[in-house]
Amino acid sequence: MSKIWAIAFNTFKEAVRNRILYILLVFALLIMASSGIVGELTISARERIITDLGITSINFFGLLIAIFVGIGLVYNELDKKTIYTIVTKPIDRHQFLIGKYLGLLLTIYINILIMVFFFLAVIYYQGYMDFDVMSKALWVEQANGEWASPTVISYFMYYAKAIVFSLAKAFGTLTLLYHSPLTQGILLVVFYGCLELAIITGFAILYSSFSTPTLSAMLTVLTFIIGRLNADIIVFADRMKEKGFETSTQKMKYIFAWVAAHVTPNLWLFNRRTSLAVDNVEIRLEAYPVLYGILYSAAILYLAVHIFRKRNFK
Repeated sequence: MSKIWAIAFNTFKEAVRNRILYILLVFALLIMASSGIVGELTISARERIITDLGITSINFFGLLIAIFVGIGLVYNELDKKTIYTIVTKPIDRHQFLIGKYLGLLLTIYINILIMVFFFLAVIYYQGYMDFDVMSKALWVEQANGEWASPTVISYFMYYAKAIVFSLAKAFGTLTLLYHSPLTQGILLVVFYGCLELAIITGFAILYSSFSTPTLSAMLTVLTFIIGRLNADIIVFADRMKEKGFETSTQKMKYIFAWVAAHVTPNLWLFNRRTSLAVDNVEIRLEAYPVLYGILYSAAILYLAVHIFRKRNFK
């Protein structure tokens, strides 16, 4: 187990040196920061728009990190010929691949943690920018009953306090010391997204164990799309079966849709963004999606290890 974690931490160090990682992280933070501006431009549902845009950014850029970093993990070792040195050491191939997987997952989750911290700070900061909240804090009633208008210094102090308190609340939310119904829902949505990324990362490792980075990226994206449309594909296949097959082409379409829906993971299980941001439904921790995500990730990783063991590096 120590060898696996050694490989995992080494993989994490390699990923941290990847410029693509920082570019994606910066873009994600900029989009989340701009969500507050977008929310200000809307007449209503500002909180919903900020939440929707923030969670979408976290999931999307987490997916990009899994794809762009994951597809080259094994291929880079082959391209640089370092794999030949590794396989000659007392390290089993399954330890190497599992270590790579855990290292990539650690990289993704730390980046998500940074994005979530920043996103929570944006949400809390927007609360301080509410007109009623600002008015109560800045406008002071004098003894004669008149209201004293705020000075430039008081505005500056208010914005500074808003930033500090927002960051403190964001940290408190991540450490479970402080939360609101909205932020608690956000953390659960992000948790489900992390389970989804664990599966996608497994597929990225699987494809990279036997194909080129370009093909691995295409297959990973295709798996993600089919997984997200899993329920729709099953409904489509069932309707085709009910109508009957007039031609062999229609039957082939049904078989392809049925196989695609049942072989690929049902990633819609982990998509709780719409429920929180649009439908305003309370998000709860459910056992089935958690077990599904863990077991499916383990199965894909087992398949990747099996293929990697059979591969000849000579």
